[in-house]
Amino acid sequence: MKDTLHILIASEDGSTKNYVVSKKFIKKISFLSVTVFLALTVMSSLGVCLFVKGTELKRKLVGIEMELVEEKTRSKGLQGQVLALGLEKEALLRDAVGELNEKSQIIESILSTVGIDVKVQETHENSGGPFTSLTNNNHEDLIFMADRYLATIQDIPLGAPALGTITSKFGRRYDPINSKAAFHQGVDIRGKRGTEVRATASGMVFERGYDEGYGWYVLIDHGSDFRTMLAHCKKILVKKGDKVTRGQVIALLGNSGRSTGPHVHYEIHHKGKLVNPVKFMRIARYLSLDSKE
Repeated sequence: MKDTLHILIASEDGSTKNYVVSKKFIKKISFLSVTVFLALTVMSSLGVCLFVKGTELKRKLVGIEMELVEEKTRSKGLQGQVLALGLEKEALLRDAVGELNEKSQIIESILSTVGIDVKVQETHENSGGPFTSLTNNNHEDLIFMADRYLATIQDIPLGAPALGTITSKFGRRYDPINSKAAFHQGVDIRGKRGTEVRATASGMVFERGYDEGYGWYVLIDHGSDFRTMLAHCKKILVKKGDKVTRGQVIALLGNSGRSTGPHVHYEIHHKGKLVNPVKFMRIARYLSLDSKE
């Protein structure tokens, strides 16, 4: 029969067995085998791909975990730096406040010594703004007080106007020319002709000129009711209306006018009255404002 296939199997004793198999059955078995083989091949390929992808995902996961560990370490480092910076800021603030408080006390003592009263007009009229409560760490009062003192002390003539020796003090004296009892309105500072004469505070040149008694002189208005006079100069280096700063050279020491030798006559006027310049000159040393010493 064409649709069947005979399979003969011989044994050792010479006997044979005949198996009849349908060709359709063989075709089905072959098709099934091929299908199973192809399915297994595809599944194997998919398995390999999934294994590779799984390995890559595991590797990426390990990398991500390592990055997270690094980020955590970096974050801890940054937190430590922030904490250290915070502590450093607090320490600097404490030091700054302490130094500011110390300087404010010194300035307050100095102002008291020279008889200057710092006044601030404060009323509830013509004022406003949002309400901000004070905190325990609020340093505004101290800063405000220091600002007031610093603003005031800028207008106060401090230090000597020139290098030299005081040859005649403020007050009662015998006149160096006629030897009669007289009142000296300032101090005389002896020096070499041409020595630089400096402003002892910021201000504006109120007047300059020549006088038979004072010789070449310059009068500076410093504000806060202070004026200074520098006389017997060789030359005046500023003009009327010029703004000057503390330590600026405004004249050269000389021997002009009624004088017995090269020196600068230095006067301080406060609220229209003469005051002794010596205490203002000495106090400058404690503030390091006298740049010439």
